[in-house]
Amino acid sequence: MFNPTNFLRDLCQLPHRGAATPNETRAASLIADTLTSMGATVSREPFQTPKTYATIVYWLIGGLLTSLALVPVTPVAVGLVAYFAWLAWRYFNWQYSFVTKFPVQHTAYNSIGHWPALRVTTTENNQTVILMAHYDTAPVSLLYGPTQQAGFRMSLIISLGLMVLAVVVALLEATGTGLPYIRYLRYGLMAYFALQAIIGTLGYWLNGYTNGASDNATGVTAALATADRLRQLNLPNLNLYVVLTSAEEAGMIGAYHYVEAHKRSWNPRQTMAINFDTLGEGQLTVIEQTGTVETIRYDNTPTQTARKLLQTNAFKDRAQIGRWHTADFDSVWFVRNDIPVLALCALDADGRMPRIHQLTDTLEAVDPTAMHTAVDLAVEVIVAMNDAL
Repeated sequence: MFNPTNFLRDLCQLPHRGAATPNETRAASLIADTLTSMGATVSREPFQTPKTYATIVYWLIGGLLTSLALVPVTPVAVGLVAYFAWLAWRYFNWQYSFVTKFPVQHTAYNSIGHWPALRVTTTENNQTVILMAHYDTAPVSLLYGPTQQAGFRMSLIISLGLMVLAVVVALLEATGTGLPYIRYLRYGLMAYFALQAIIGTLGYWLNGYTNGASDNATGVTAALATADRLRQLNLPNLNLYVVLTSAEEAGMIGAYHYVEAHKRSWNPRQTMAINFDTLGEGQLTVIEQTGTVETIRYDNTPTQTARKLLQTNAFKDRAQIGRWHTADFDSVWFVRNDIPVLALCALDADGRMPRIHQLTDTLEAVDPTAMHTAVDLAVEVIVAMNDAL
């Protein structure tokens, strides 16, 4: 039988689980051994990714700075400014952005366990359930402190707005309009973007990766514990997957590749996913909304079922409804492809995730209460939806 406490401890014994690093390989081996011991068919799916978001930030900011510097030299630079602003707009609004394909690319792996349905049928009674969590850890960031989290979304919106302004400024200067003040504004924008790149990545260069106990060893543990509970229920029409992704911290890249590879085989009426992310402190939260400029809504049957369960005696004092606009979850790709998904995390009284992207995200600081509640709620949601088939 799966032991959540022991697995969480073993996973956190690694110093970190950075995407496409040797420690990711060690974590994947531990996950594969655990899934095998649970009777799953285990596979690994490779994909290409930058190791961290630092690479992506440098491409975006470097492209903008270079393009803005070239505005007095060639009008082509205006198009380049617009191109890099567009790449940034998509990336920070959690849409696919081609900048994630820019060099340098490395191979990372999604780890997958599968338990096929006991009763194979082509009728509407089959249910495919995907239990997801990312197992990679984040670079340390100065932008995710307790006070910075509250303003993170607005900071992104301001930066994206200034990138749009940079396109207008480049066009005006290229046409000789508003000089010399437009030129001074271009210099100011270049200084701002350079400063943002430094602040956004300095924590990583100074301190490397977090241990990632809460973010997201707790989510991985919850996904495996949920699978173990469901196996014991022996639901005959349950086609069960555990999908543990990498490179989430680089922009949900592992999950994007997984969804792109498999979405054509899913029937949305018979498929659902549950994403577990950062369950190490605070109250379990059913996410109803994410997004930066664009609002991403979790308005689907699994989320609605969870909301109803939160009104029962079993969960009304243990979980809440909430929103998360500081970055996003792997589940965003399911929402964008109209696959029903329930996103679960833990938020404190201020609506924040304590210690994420910080050196203090260690096992000693983890309170497993929300993690266990997430398992209980996930099982109840799946059973309720299975009974409704």
